[in-house]
Amino acid sequence: MSPRQSDTRQRLLDEFAAQLLERGYPGISLNEIAQAIGIRKASLYHHFPEGKESLFAEVSLRYIDDAHAVLRRALDTPGGLPYQLSAIVAGYAGDAYRSAMGMRIYDSTRYVGEDTRTRISSRYVNALITPVTDLMADAIERGELRPGDPSFLAAAFLELAAVAEPLPPDVAMPPGQRADPTPHHDLVPAVVDLFLRGASS
Repeated sequence: MSPRQSDTRQRLLDEFAAQLLERGYPGISLNEIAQAIGIRKASLYHHFPEGKESLFAEVSLRYIDDAHAVLRRALDTPGGLPYQLSAIVAGYAGDAYRSAMGMRIYDSTRYVGEDTRTRISSRYVNALITPVTDLMADAIERGELRPGDPSFLAAAFLELAAVAEPLPPDVAMPPGQRADPTPHHDLVPAVVDLFLRGASS
């Protein structure tokens, strides 16, 4: 692939991601994407022969790979389990784009074929769920967490960590009820403490 082809392909992915974030999958226009980067629609199909669904798959996989890199850095945090968990929550708290794009991708999987949905969900599990499950399994083995199912602990922690994600602007909220974001320095230890110690006094 020539550098020019590679650049066009990247611009197509970037424009598709922008439309996906703004409109959701049903609102994406391949004509508008081609026009936005100055090519004919036929040229778009040269780069992505399967059209909309193949663009969606690549954008989704790129998103997952980027989120995996953030998670990997968090898991490499020195100091032990509390510091690793804190870094994971901080990754959620500090990235409004990731939160909004993750929701768009999840919502959009209902519009694509089973093969594409399976490819995306498999990559998601392997990149974002399995490493946290392994973290929990290692912590149980070291005696840092009580014996239990590491898959359950990973799912529970990730659900709890997700409360740190900023609300996307298009989430419906009653007037005056959209809370100000909790300060990052307060939220991260609160989430980790709740997970490690529970809610009882």
